[in-house]
Amino acid sequence: MGHVQSSLYDLLRVLSAAVDPQHVRFDDGSPTAVVPPPDAPVTVRAVTLNRVGRSRRDGPALDLELRVAVECHGPEQLENMERLLLAVELHGQYSVVSSGEFRPEEYSGAVRQGLGFLVRVPVSLPFEEPSDPPAQAAVGASTAGRRIRGRLVDVHNKGISDAYIHAHSSATAAVSDATGHFEVLASADEVQHFAVAVNGAEREVSASTRSLPLVIRWL
Repeated sequence: MGHVQSSLYDLLRVLSAAVDPQHVRFDDGSPTAVVPPPDAPVTVRAVTLNRVGRSRRDGPALDLELRVAVECHGPEQLENMERLLLAVELHGQYSVVSSGEFRPEEYSGAVRQGLGFLVRVPVSLPFEEPSDPPAQAAVGASTAGRRIRGRLVDVHNKGISDAYIHAHSSATAAVSDATGHFEVLASADEVQHFAVAVNGAEREVSASTRSLPLVIRWL
């Protein structure tokens, strides 16, 4: 089983446990999956799969983000929405895509019959680097050796855009996108120290990179 499919199945298990004994159905787009069976009031669809960066923990890995639509229909859709949103919130590796962080057509094309929401599923895809010896760094060059992917959020867990993020272990910096996501070059140290500037205000923030993508909160 591939890494993306395995990550999707992990999410399906979390969602299924939240609405048990009701069923969660995965719609893979095949003709036989058009009409939801009556015993499956929750439908899950894969929406997008994007590359968001690279990281290095046990080895080089390509960081992917799978976006999944969770749709509730039927007489218990409100109760099921509550259970599912809480289940996603309690599993820190997942996050709900907030309003304003997706295009209207992305939502309407994925949630078709009832209430629903979009979930980010992080996927780490290991790969082998070329065996050629690495080029020797030039004198005075940065000692940074990996890219760190993260997200800058406010007290309401909403992404902060156009913020300046600089890792002290690197000579480079990044600017967060419209959803607060960023990617910076940094050293291999587990704990990284950042200078973060939002609307002219700057703060020093330290964060562990043991679990990526990391989240920096602007409080």
